[in-house]
Amino acid sequence: MNRRFGAPGRRLGAVFAAILVADQITKALAERWLSPYEPVSLVPGCLQLILVHNTGVAFGLLNGVEFAGKAWLLTGLSAGLLLFIVWFAARSGPLSPLTGYGLTGMLGGAVGNIVDRLTRGQVVDFVDAYLGSAHWPTFNVADAAICCGAGLLLFDSVREFRRASGASVPSPATGTPGTPSPGRPS
Repeated sequence: MNRRFGAPGRRLGAVFAAILVADQITKALAERWLSPYEPVSLVPGCLQLILVHNTGVAFGLLNGVEFAGKAWLLTGLSAGLLLFIVWFAARSGPLSPLTGYGLTGMLGGAVGNIVDRLTRGQVVDFVDAYLGSAHWPTFNVADAAICCGAGLLLFDSVREFRRASGASVPSPATGTPGTPSPGRPS
């Protein structure tokens, strides 16, 4: 890896690679061991595995809509999101660790789903979280990485906003209020 990024860049690169590898391995295992739409219960009443092929976008939107070039259009949109994330990170200058990990999660997940669209023409989903009859849309490791990454970005943005406004900010490690910015009242 380029020396310019140093140890933080190597850590983020390792996280990116781990997300991508875990995503692709779990999808391959799901396709090998699961039958489409035949659930395998992990935690009765709230978690099961079920093989679903998603030709749509996040949470199955556009899954039932077919049109010429759909796979290529959705791949292009995913690639556009990926380029936006890279542009944002490059333009932002030094990033906080949480923002770095958040963007890395989003990148790893986006690339994982792009690989599916390019190699399969669809995305493999297999985790079904539910409570009773209320089901969250079926998802995969890439989707989880994208959501966790977005959550880290949101958390870090709120934390930075509160810090800039002088409010006491909880420490992510302890949950205790941190020190307000210098020169600002608590």
